[in-house]
Amino acid sequence: MTDVFDPVFTRIAGGAVEREADRRLPVQEVEWLREAGFTKLRVPREYGGLGATLPEFAELLIQLGRADSNLPQLLRGHIGFVESRLVHADAEVRERWLRRVAAGVIVGNAQSERASTTWFAPETTLTATGRLNGRKFYSTGSLFADWIQTTAALDTGGTANVLVPATAPGVTRIDDWDGFGQRLTGSGTTLFDDVPVAAEDVEVVDLAAVSSLAAVFQLVHLATLAGIGRAAVADTVAYVAGRTRNLHNPAHPSPGTDPQVQEVIGRLGGASIVADAAVLAAAAALEQVHRAHPAGQAALDRADVAVFGAQGVVARLVLDLTTELFEVGGSSAVTDRFRLDRHWRNARTLASHNPVIYRDRIVGQYLLHGTSPSAAYAKLREGVGEES
Repeated sequence: MTDVFDPVFTRIAGGAVEREADRRLPVQEVEWLREAGFTKLRVPREYGGLGATLPEFAELLIQLGRADSNLPQLLRGHIGFVESRLVHADAEVRERWLRRVAAGVIVGNAQSERASTTWFAPETTLTATGRLNGRKFYSTGSLFADWIQTTAALDTGGTANVLVPATAPGVTRIDDWDGFGQRLTGSGTTLFDDVPVAAEDVEVVDLAAVSSLAAVFQLVHLATLAGIGRAAVADTVAYVAGRTRNLHNPAHPSPGTDPQVQEVIGRLGGASIVADAAVLAAAAALEQVHRAHPAGQAALDRADVAVFGAQGVVARLVLDLTTELFEVGGSSAVTDRFRLDRHWRNARTLASHNPVIYRDRIVGQYLLHGTSPSAAYAKLREGVGEES
């Protein structure tokens, strides 16, 4: 599959620095991915997709992240949605949506709210007559999507996942994401003003249900981070190769022959290799769960631990290497024309999602006490202050 997407990734990478500088949303680049079939990679062939395994998909996400780290993140909601359809209990719903995705439909995400403290207790509401009203402030990918998945409180109590066409009357998408990294992911505000919702597009959330979706969503971030690592190494090597003066070590006028510079490059490359390996190992653990569906709790726990354990390792490796890369050059390395800072800014932004400190603790509880990550995560969501 790499041969199919390599030319697309090359085209995307060719304009990445300019898009970053101009803050131009990658609308055309998303279309290239759609046309090449990237958005239907995980859809089984019987529904018209490409049937990629999770390890195959993770490798392609890493490659896309190297080309432009905004692209895999802006598709994160779509990726999670597809995974949820792959294991949906209702065969009719499963087929309807997988065939839509195979035909090119992209699904965006609009979950978070500034006012509510948790995604499962939203202030956005859905009336009994099917009218959606609310405001979501972090809507990654929705600017590029055909449908948007959001959450809403029901008149009858409980919470529902709701799907609406992105261009439905009353839907407003605003590009106002003001983070210092991942600026082109369309992670802005989405407004729902009396939006009509079809009954078939409402799914009541079962808070007791256990799945691997949290791990899937995190795997996308990890693959994107690994892609940033690859891009940072490549850009650092290119930077060193293009330098003709070595102010601090006259014995090696060409920086590329300087043993200290070579040592830094070696550390960066090694860190990137380890990050890649951790992501692909986590993807392999998730693939086992997918193949065993419905998987038992023990298998789900192992997959969660594999992904959450990798989260801390990959985030720290990539943040360290995107900081250390500046050791290979003087002040010219921080000039705008190279934009090497984008690697750290984007990595720092991604690493701030689902903070590592919480994942580290969940892994530690599992290793020490056998506590299921699903149970530990549920307690964190509920604000239960147990200390085990």
